[in-house]
Amino acid sequence: MLVNFIFRKRGPSHNSIEELFASIIKNLPSNVEVNIMELPHGGASLKAIFLNIWHVLSLKGIIHITGDVHYIGIIPFKKTILTIHDVNSIIKGTSIRKFMFKTLWFTLPGLFVKKITVISKFSKHEVLQVIPWAKNKTEVIYNPVNPLIETKPKDFNAKQPTILHIGTKANKNLENTIKSLQHIPCKLVIVGPLGKNDKDILELYKIDFLNYTNIAYKDIVALYQDCDLVSFVSLYEGFGMPIIEAQKTGRAVVTSQRASIPEIAGDSVCYADPLNVEDMQKAFKTIIENNDMRNKLIDLGFNNVEQFEVKKIASEYFNLYKKI
Repeated sequence: MLVNFIFRKRGPSHNSIEELFASIIKNLPSNVEVNIMELPHGGASLKAIFLNIWHVLSLKGIIHITGDVHYIGIIPFKKTILTIHDVNSIIKGTSIRKFMFKTLWFTLPGLFVKKITVISKFSKHEVLQVIPWAKNKTEVIYNPVNPLIETKPKDFNAKQPTILHIGTKANKNLENTIKSLQHIPCKLVIVGPLGKNDKDILELYKIDFLNYTNIAYKDIVALYQDCDLVSFVSLYEGFGMPIIEAQKTGRAVVTSQRASIPEIAGDSVCYADPLNVEDMQKAFKTIIENNDMRNKLIDLGFNNVEQFEVKKIASEYFNLYKKI
């Protein structure tokens, strides 16, 4: 069995899809021959789309589009699988942009690919809102927790905990997170580029913080290990990888009951309303001040993350490859 894994052209901030499928590939059975192809052109210009499709055209065997470059699925008469990670961040902008992306990223690929995988039941619902006729070819296969993440117990610093916040896009809700930490002695570690508004708010609320951008995944692993708890009070997520990464490390998580998050986290986290700063502050204080609650959530997190172990997820993909 030959499986060609198609990846977008990698940029300095691109880690998630690449790291995700690297771990899956390593855990496939030995009788799977793997060909990894990074596309030569980035961006979404018609020229880049055409040249990338041309680059893939002659491939034999199964073609697995790992995400982002959905339009590769337009190629007909191929054994193609498309993994869709998100809908909300793709179909947005002007009417013309929305039409182009809906057509090239969803409608046409949805017609031609053999199977579509989505990373949560929530994501499946969103995808089927766009291409409802693809219901019978769409399957949920969760993201695995990266095996580079190891359990690292840590003495909790209740006086000044280090709070790790992953992501700075609008849906990551950094502004309200900063506001909620105003009266909590802590160090906020932020992964992702900060805009002027972010920096102004950090200064206004006198938050002690560190900021990292474009760092290797091994460094993100180290940040999980160094922190005391993880903040992920997001407004929207197709999955919510930092939740299970934090839980595998052995850290309690404050998050929101939005989108896919309850599906992924269950009862193993401390929930807060992402639009209510006081409620977020209460959740952080609960984790910091209540040892029993914090330790209970850590134990529940270990149980929760078992369903996302990479060997289980790789087996599900292998079974899908056999089907086609």
